[in-house]
Amino acid sequence: MIISEKDFKKILIGIADCIDKNVDYLTELDAEIGDGDHGANMNKGFKRIKQSLLESETKDIGEMLIISGKVLLNEIGGAMGPLYGGGFVKAGMALKGKSALDKNDVYTLFQSMLESIKSLGGAKLGDKTMVDTLEPFVLKYRESINTMELKDAFCAALSDAEKGMLGTKDLVSRIGRSSRLLERSRGHIDVGAASSYIMLESFYSSIA
Repeated sequence: MIISEKDFKKILIGIADCIDKNVDYLTELDAEIGDGDHGANMNKGFKRIKQSLLESETKDIGEMLIISGKVLLNEIGGAMGPLYGGGFVKAGMALKGKSALDKNDVYTLFQSMLESIKSLGGAKLGDKTMVDTLEPFVLKYRESINTMELKDAFCAALSDAEKGMLGTKDLVSRIGRSSRLLERSRGHIDVGAASSYIMLESFYSSIA
């Protein structure tokens, strides 16, 4: 399976639509242990991404990611703008010049994004962040593409991402504003882990 530049643009637009549908859910999660603006900020940023991509004529997938990342850097407040925005930009730089993606390119995309997020945010697995969704996904996907095609490998990795996301409910936050709550942060799904999973799930829906 190969993802064309047209299909990839549809994937990114689909993610924007999925964030829009889940705005209330993300707001509720963030209100429990954060400042409650994650859903609104994500929606604002991804609506702008959708607009920018619809206006852009680029056929360069890397450029699409860079455009998206720069929008997020400018539009999303708090820590999520630099984390997601920086992740998209780094993935875009790694895929610059690509007009189609194979299963190895998809690994490059998410591995680059994960590296950027970990570097910028300083989070590691178990800190109750988006890393708890993205790292299990990347590890399982890398393992799965040795024996599976893109779609099936993505599906297997998505299952591990969901487990990681749901697992944040039992963790104590060690990074960001929610870390100030200490033990009281336990019992709530991390909103960054949730929004990362929504993006992965939407990506899979588009290729499935």
